[in-house]
Amino acid sequence: MKELGELNGNEELFQKATKEYFTANINNPNSYTAILKVDGEIVSAGSIVFFIRPPSLGNLQGKEAYVMNMYTAFDHRKHGYSSAILKHLMQYGQKSGVNRIWLTASSAGKSLYQKHGFIEYGSEMEYKFEKK
Repeated sequence: MKELGELNGNEELFQKATKEYFTANINNPNSYTAILKVDGEIVSAGSIVFFIRPPSLGNLQGKEAYVMNMYTAFDHRKHGYSSAILKHLMQYGQKSGVNRIWLTASSAGKSLYQKHGFIEYGSEMEYKFEKK
């Protein structure tokens, strides 16, 4: 959030709220966080949150997933770590029964998501698994 310029001087409050959220939801079955370590240091992470919407023709069970908090430390970018995290989250989402994953991408992140099949819809991007 800091790199995106979205904290507006509220970094301490944001860090506190984020820590409280992840501490409270660490065992919540409706959220999942993947981390990638290099030499014992966390260098990349991403989360997915599951929720149920009313059924639609494209999603009769209504279960969807939202990808959030994708981040790779600046010095560790361009090594495929974000791709590895995203692939893992997508596989986890598919195994959990979702057929749609969506997210809001930064301008810097759009190419990553497009590379993995996400399509832009307004301010969001989505990926739909093929129906079996």
